[in-house]
Amino acid sequence: MSEMIDNTPPAMPDIHDMHAKLDGSLVMVGFGSIGRGVLPLLMRHIDFDHSRLVVIDADDSNRHILDEQGIRFMHLTLTPDNMREILEPLLTMGKGRGFCVNVSVDVASMEMIALCQALDVFYIDSSIEPWHGYFSDDSIDISLRTNYALREMMLQERYKQKPDATTAVTSCGANPGMVSWLLKQALLNLAADLGLEFAEPKTRQDWARLMQQAGVKGIHIAERDTQRARRPKKLNSFVNTWSVEGM
Repeated sequence: MSEMIDNTPPAMPDIHDMHAKLDGSLVMVGFGSIGRGVLPLLMRHIDFDHSRLVVIDADDSNRHILDEQGIRFMHLTLTPDNMREILEPLLTMGKGRGFCVNVSVDVASMEMIALCQALDVFYIDSSIEPWHGYFSDDSIDISLRTNYALREMMLQERYKQKPDATTAVTSCGANPGMVSWLLKQALLNLAADLGLEFAEPKTRQDWARLMQQAGVKGIHIAERDTQRARRPKKLNSFVNTWSVEGM
């Protein structure tokens, strides 16, 4: 009797590295250009139960992307009055510690962080945002409606945090955010190429010392905008190629 030969091809290995494991729910607030770009990365590189993923956005024009993948979508606007009522049951559903990914506009970052830490869940956002209408409120001094002012407010909140508060990472976009990681790696590469003896820095002071040791005098971060319009920009006109909502 001839031996049966199994011609079934071997299973392809998973080529995507898992960088972290999440044992709780994952709630993404906002599904604009950043949200649509971040979502597949989260699903590809974070080990978590996809059935416990929820996306919230005031705009449902891109919900078909989520529907095709069976991802739960909630079409609503978060406000100071409904934020806790909506987010608390989502972030705390089931076992494990939840994770809030805030890539929205017009939702106050500091209040979101306070809620997440009260619920003992992780938090990250791409920029510090106030509630809708803050930037256009003429009753607020214009100096307090700047990115600088919002960052200073966030720093003051940081000093009020308890030492054991759940981790919250803010302004983790491209710049600020990813440029900090790229800078650190570039400094490590430079120090190695120079043949310096050093241990990988652990604190801000350590990074500063290594930079001094490597002879770095300044850092310039440039962004190249390759977007082009079909119609050339008219003389004496202003054209915005940045976030329309943010602008």
